[in-house]
Amino acid sequence: MRITPLLLSLFLGLALFVQAESPSANTTEPSEQITRHAYTHPTPDKVTDYLLYHPRTDTSPAKHSLLIFLYGAGGSLDLYNIKRPPYAQLRAQLAERGYYIVVPDLGKFHFMNDEAKKSLDGVVAQIRVQQEISKERVHVMGTSMGAGSSLAYAIHRPDLIQSVCAVMPMTDFATWVVENPSYLERVAKAYGGTYEQVPDAYDRNSSIRNVDAFANIPVMLIHGNADKIVVYEQSQRLAKSLQDKNYVCKFYTADKQGHKDEVMRNFQRQAIEFFDAAVK
Repeated sequence: MRITPLLLSLFLGLALFVQAESPSANTTEPSEQITRHAYTHPTPDKVTDYLLYHPRTDTSPAKHSLLIFLYGAGGSLDLYNIKRPPYAQLRAQLAERGYYIVVPDLGKFHFMNDEAKKSLDGVVAQIRVQQEISKERVHVMGTSMGAGSSLAYAIHRPDLIQSVCAVMPMTDFATWVVENPSYLERVAKAYGGTYEQVPDAYDRNSSIRNVDAFANIPVMLIHGNADKIVVYEQSQRLAKSLQDKNYVCKFYTADKQGHKDEVMRNFQRQAIEFFDAAVK
């Protein structure tokens, strides 16, 4: 077959696509047990789907814990961060220690608005009943939008969330949309308007403006200092505010890393120990 310039161009483009995707390709270990479920809301025709990773060990329900994992912007139950290679050790170790991991489908650009909070409340309540999980053993973690949303959920559910691990989080949504104007329309849609129109909707979800909500909720922050999407200073400012008040805050810097899942690879052990310490 004659290789024309067009065919050659298409071939090279495909090769570049594969190379770009393979480091963060979605993978699951053969031994992982993942089931799909749905929470049916009291409102007719409203359903929230979710995936549930099960523990590997046959532990008693009293020792079961739950980690809520929230994916980044544009994610779904097919494309979510924790199933990727930089989280493999975290998944494996949590499964060995009796953790369930839930990945809820809250929408591609929810930014933990009121609808997302209600959906997550229903999902978590259903799992806790079915798996007999104490509210003293519930944690939340997320990446990017999911990280900012994890902090936001902890602000509003202090009696439920025992610890929060935020990977590349936006901690001030008002300043973040200024830094990333391409997201302005999506955040405005989630919150029902721009910051000028509904400032309270942004402020209530911004952890930097609700630091005292973490007085009894340990926080772990992981951020690359070369991040251009959610700038490193978003985490840096929150860490300083928490530490100035002597609240528990672990802040880890992924040196020269940008906005990608790879920032998590070297901090999986620390995250496992962080969750376990919060349970104890």
